Amino acid sequence: MNHRPIFFVLAVILALSLSCLSCLPVACAADSAGAADSVEDIQVTVTIPDRKEGVFAPDKLVAGGSVEGVRIVFENSGTDVATVAATIAVPDLLSVSVPTQELSERISAHDNTVAVEIGEIASGESVTVRIRVKPPDSIPMKTNEEFLVSVTAADGSGTEYKHRVTIIPPPSWITYGTIIVSLVLVAIVLFAVSRFGILEMFTTIDLVTIALLAALAGVVFRWFWQTFNDLLGPFGGLIFTIPVSALLVIALHLVRKPGTATLLFLVDQMVCMVIWGSNITVWLGWYLLEGAVVDAEVALFGGNYADTRVASVIYGMSRGFISYWLFYFLFSPAAWKICYADWYAWLQVGLAVLGGLIGGSIGYDAARKMRSAMM
Repeated sequence: MNHRPIFFVLAVILALSLSCLSCLPVACAADSAGAADSVEDIQVTVTIPDRKEGVFAPDKLVAGGSVEGVRIVFENSGTDVATVAATIAVPDLLSVSVPTQELSERISAHDNTVAVEIGEIASGESVTVRIRVKPPDSIPMKTNEEFLVSVTAADGSGTEYKHRVTIIPPPSWITYGTIIVSLVLVAIVLFAVSRFGILEMFTTIDLVTIALLAALAGVVFRWFWQTFNDLLGPFGGLIFTIPVSALLVIALHLVRKPGTATLLFLVDQMVCMVIWGSNITVWLGWYLLEGAVVDAEVALFGGNYADTRVASVIYGMSRGFISYWLFYFLFSPAAWKICYADWYAWLQVGLAVLGGLIGGSIGYDAARKMRSAMM
């Protein structure tokens, strides 16, 4: 009996069976690729304000403040490509605008809702969407609001991410109070000058010396600080605090009159108003406080006009502490509606004190040499 036809049929059946089995992983892979459109692996991160991270207080806005950026990052932590779209619901208290960006053509905004057709996100990749929000001019009390980010995949699955922010009322009473105190301080200074004839104590050489030192602080070293501040990051303030503290000590040691430090910073602020356009009229009293504190210390130390290194260092450190504490904890929230992170603000205050220590010591050495050359 000839069995060849039977073997041929069995071989054909076996070949067809193997080809079907080889197709199974492909089908599974296809199913797996279809599951890649799920939103389970999409991680959403919201950053507000969209500034240098760690420097500014996160998730905090001040009513009456300027426009702030919001950064929303969609990251695919899965192993496959995901195709998604997103809707961003912004709190009604905030005004919304969309800046020009890479996905501009895929972004649409209506009232306080922003829709984004993100498209495909490869495994391990991310897509960033940026919007801008403006806090209200005023609110009666501190309030917590939520950004709601809804993400939808191509297969219809979806997820939501909520991000809470705090909106703080504008510190109007603090602002008005600090302005009143500032004007009172200026009035006290003017009264002291008039009552005790302080200006009459200063010779022409004294006034020229103070004007030159104030010009160095307000023009030369301030320009260096504004130009190279970003290169040193958080340590950029040392570019300004060290030379200003040195100039303060030099002024005290050379002029040797009551009110020298206050007059120095008064002229410095006047120079800044002319050169840099700084409008500090209503805050002038606070800017003079750093000089008034140093003058009070001079009197407390029995008329020690930076005659010792210890006194020079103390004057520089106290000036650095007063000026930077006022900037980060008074001027920023009250005048400019900016909230810095507490750790960063205290770091800057500490660096200002360090700069005052270094500058005071340098100023002491320079002042002694300059005084000996004049005698």
